[in-house]
Amino acid sequence: MTVRYGLVFITFLAAAFPAVAAPTLRLAGTDLRPVWVQQGAAAPTNVLFEAYNSGDGNLSPQARGSHTWLQPAVEAARACSFDASKTCRPVRLGFNTASLTPGTYQGLVTVTDPEAVDAPQSVRVTLYVNGNVPARLDFYLPPTARATDAVTVQTPGGPPPTLRATTQSGGNWLAVSSSGLGSFQFLYTHRVGATVQSGQAAGNYDGSVAITNSTFAGDNRALPVTLHVTEAPIARPSTLLLQLRVVQGGAAVEVPLPVANGGNGTLTVSGATASGGAWLTASVTDGAVKVKADPTSLSSGFYDGAVALASNAANTPVSVAVQLEVQASGAPLADFGGVVDAASFDSPVAGGALVSLFGSQLATAVAQATAIPLPTALSDTSVLVNNVPAPLIFVSPGQINFQMPWNVSGTAVVRVERQGQRGNTVSAAIARRAPGLFVLRGTYGAVQNASRGSGFPVPDIPLFADIAKAPARPGDVLIIYASGAGPVNPAATTGAASGADPLSTVSDPPRVAFGRGIAGPFAVPLFVGLTPGFVGLYQINVQVPAGLPVNPRTPVRLDIGNVASNIVEIAVDR
Repeated sequence: MTVRYGLVFITFLAAAFPAVAAPTLRLAGTDLRPVWVQQGAAAPTNVLFEAYNSGDGNLSPQARGSHTWLQPAVEAARACSFDASKTCRPVRLGFNTASLTPGTYQGLVTVTDPEAVDAPQSVRVTLYVNGNVPARLDFYLPPTARATDAVTVQTPGGPPPTLRATTQSGGNWLAVSSSGLGSFQFLYTHRVGATVQSGQAAGNYDGSVAITNSTFAGDNRALPVTLHVTEAPIARPSTLLLQLRVVQGGAAVEVPLPVANGGNGTLTVSGATASGGAWLTASVTDGAVKVKADPTSLSSGFYDGAVALASNAANTPVSVAVQLEVQASGAPLADFGGVVDAASFDSPVAGGALVSLFGSQLATAVAQATAIPLPTALSDTSVLVNNVPAPLIFVSPGQINFQMPWNVSGTAVVRVERQGQRGNTVSAAIARRAPGLFVLRGTYGAVQNASRGSGFPVPDIPLFADIAKAPARPGDVLIIYASGAGPVNPAATTGAASGADPLSTVSDPPRVAFGRGIAGPFAVPLFVGLTPGFVGLYQINVQVPAGLPVNPRTPVRLDIGNVASNIVEIAVDR
């Protein structure tokens, strides 16, 4: 591999962990349905979730809302609704909606207890003022048969509503499908989709969706829909909601906002206009959009803004919402569920695995280990696992990569110390084996074709224009890089390089699946064990099965015993 350490991957995952010997925060009933409120009307008062202690000692939770319209309150202890033998503290949501205009509002309720493991934790809350059904829908598609686009809208529970699509021009290009109709639910999700019909020429086509029987009165109306079939470019931002996090008084953060062309011709983004406050700016250089959030004049809290993109697209302008969290400067803050395998970004993790820890204010600078054995401090930052410093690979303000010590099991308690400041503690479930396959880019694996000059079995597409490509062929030997495959013989030392004579190999029976299902085909690896000279890095040497069909997106997975890894893809050719 050309990059040995410091591979930076960003994702956020939640997990359920066993109890530890300390107060441990757990939340129940957090899968909150959206809240509907008519503008000017009183909001419901029956929305709540529960906090309880799965560890020892006493839990004293507090709750705060991210916005002034969201006002949670922790109530007196009572029996948990899901288990009367447990004691819970209900967190009831209050809504101050008097000043809100129609629209969708996203907020967070954060539950804290400075003495508890796995605190703080946040629960996302969605509020619909005047409902989630928009005033109208506009779809933009090229004149290509079966080109399609869709949006989802939600209606509240109760008797199932009825949605009927009709078109006034262009044929049957408009369709609606709904979840759970025919049953009494707490929430209904409806997909409104447009599909270009064969021979449908460029032009504008009108239709509508009639909604009846929704329990929210404002939904019951005709929703106008227009399909714009166009030869022009169509701007498709990579996201319509950009979420950023900065530290009060800290440096500004600037991130790219990729914009793809979903239509014909050449897309040219000519401008980006920010709104919501002086803290938010946007720029366009050679067609590339960058969004910048500067916390210099901001107090801690949450801020909302937007960026409008101007272009030569048929759907210009396109608006992207921006949510900024400004954190008060303080101690390192590890995310709940933020300890994950560095390859799969999943949990549990295995002893000896390469691990990523996500959070904020974890380090003051970016630093990477330059020697083995790995250090236990980088840039004045340390990670302690069960109060023992762990070997560090890479540190940055938002992510740390380290090796989970080989001797941990059950549940580990992890915290970060930065410049003498002690961070919060989070738990990590430790499994005997939790194999994860590294990803090179997108969905393709960090795999080398040892039979063809160690090139990568990836397709010849722009994403891989800068690397040597060697598609896999039946009989080729591939080297697949992984983490978390578990105990090896002979045993390895935490933080130290793996030996070459003898090789450290896994003992449980391994196999590689070249397919997503249970049918395979399968291959027995030539070798599964630690890569000599590296820390915690496994490799799987396996021969591509005979008869494997040509497929630029062939799924690959590692099975060890009864444990399966994540799935990556390779390109198979003849």
